[in-house]
Amino acid sequence: MNRHKRGIGVALCALLAVNTACYSYVPPAQGIAPHSGEMVRVRFNAEGTNAMAGTLGPGVAAAEGMLNEANPDGSIVVGVSTVLLTIGGSRSWAGMNVVSVPARYVAGIDVKRADRSKTRAAIIGGVLAIAGIFALIIGMGGAHGGPQGDGPTPL
Repeated sequence: MNRHKRGIGVALCALLAVNTACYSYVPPAQGIAPHSGEMVRVRFNAEGTNAMAGTLGPGVAAAEGMLNEANPDGSIVVGVSTVLLTIGGSRSWAGMNVVSVPARYVAGIDVKRADRSKTRAAIIGGVLAIAGIFALIIGMGGAHGGPQGDGPTPL
């Protein structure tokens, strides 16, 4: 019984690890602006990368976080949690949480959405992981710990 619980625990951990990859940032539908509270990625133009260096650090290509507000002048206020670097990679951002970005610095805004193909792959991978764990448990002698059909395990 203990091995079954351990196997299920490992499978659930594997599913949680894969589940984080089920989202992508995509441009919003045409004519629909992101709403306050949505997770967004603000992509900077070259001028924006240079101008925002004083706030976000040098070489930041984009900032991800929660959209706090989109102003009529086109500027946006974002609760930044992660920055993406021009040299590749990303880092958690520990600066002031809320950042105002003037419209002239924005190359584009993407919104975080569920990615169906990644979700499908994660589900299939999770099911295969669970099946593999159960096959491993059964191959190790079942829930009782001994070889099947031979009685109790000798001491």
